Amino acid sequence: MYLAIDFGNTKTKYFLFSDEEIIGKGNFYNNLNIKEIEEVCEKNEIDAIIYANVSKYNYNDLKKISKTKLVFEVNENLKLPFKNRYKTRVTLGPDRIGLVCGAIKKYPDTNVLVIDLGSCITYDFITSNKIYKGGAITPGFNMRYKSLNEYTGKLPMIDFNVPKRYNGDSTFESIHSGIYYGILDEIRGRINYYEKKFDTIKVIITGGDSNKLSKRLKNRIFADSNFIGEGLFYLLEFNL
Repeated sequence: MYLAIDFGNTKTKYFLFSDEEIIGKGNFYNNLNIKEIEEVCEKNEIDAIIYANVSKYNYNDLKKISKTKLVFEVNENLKLPFKNRYKTRVTLGPDRIGLVCGAIKKYPDTNVLVIDLGSCITYDFITSNKIYKGGAITPGFNMRYKSLNEYTGKLPMIDFNVPKRYNGDSTFESIHSGIYYGILDEIRGRINYYEKKFDTIKVIITGGDSNKLSKRLKNRIFADSNFIGEGLFYLLEFNL
C-alpha cells in the first residue's frame, strides 16, 4: 500500500492507495499532532509514502511513524514527469507540483490550466507536450477578508457570503462584492489569456474554496480533493 499526504496551509489531506485505487482518505486541521496519520500507518503495511508540505510544520519523522524507508518529499530533487521551465525551482510549491502531475495523469497530451482555490489561489499551466510554464499566486478568499480588516482602521472582519449584486450598496456588501467578483473576474481573465494563446485547453478548478464559484463557472471541470492525491501518487510511481 502507498500513502500520499498533502500538508496544506490550513488542512492536511491524506490518501491511502492499493495499486492505483484510493481505498482510504481523511483530512484534519494542521497541528503538530498527526495521530491520524500514525493510526493509518499502524493499521496498514505502508510500502512507500510521498508528501507535499507547504505548512509551517516539519514532518521529517514520517519514516519513524511509518516504519518504511521509502519516504519521498516533493521537492526539486525528485524526478518529474514533465519539463520544468520554472526559473526558481527550489521555491516551486510541492502542492503545485502535485497538481500538475494530476493534470498530466488525468489529461495526457493536453494543454491544462489548473486553478487551486485554497488559502492562496494558484494557477499552473502545463502544455500538451508536458512543459510546465508556471502560472500565478494570489490571495484566497479568507486571506482577502482578513487583509481588509487587518490593514485598515475601520473595515470589519466578516465571514464569506455570496454578494446579492455586483454593485455593493453597503460596506458589508461592497466587501463581499469586491472579494467574490474580484476573484471571479481574475479567474475568467486568466482563463481568457490562455484560451487566446493556445487553441485548446482544459481548465481544472480544485481546492477547498472551489465550491464557492461552481455556479458561476459551470462550463469548467471541477475536481474533488482526490485530484491532488492522485497527482502525488502518480509522482510517487514515477520515482519508485
